[in-house]
Amino acid sequence: TAPAASAEINIRYLPLGGTATYTNQSATGDGSTTTVTINSGRSVEDVFVSVNGVVLVPSTDYSISGTTLTFVTAPAASAEISIRYLRLT
Repeated sequence: TAPAASAEINIRYLPLGGTATYTNQSATGDGSTTTVTINSGRSVEDVFVSVNGVVLVPSTDYSISGTTLTFVTAPAASAEISIRYLRLT
């Protein structure tokens, strides 16, 4: 299905080949907690976050400061949070 006329589309390019390794982290929402501790040295440009399979928009839906990722809205209770670190490790 085509995105709506006002939909924001965010594209991230991932390098191919070589010995690239990406790391993942998961968490579960509780309906009230808005923060998750993440690896240090990260920014919204190199972290891909989804909640229940819905990709969040960096700087709009979440921010990162130090080792804290902060959601604008707390993920619902039992929501599956997926964090993928895009920068090569």
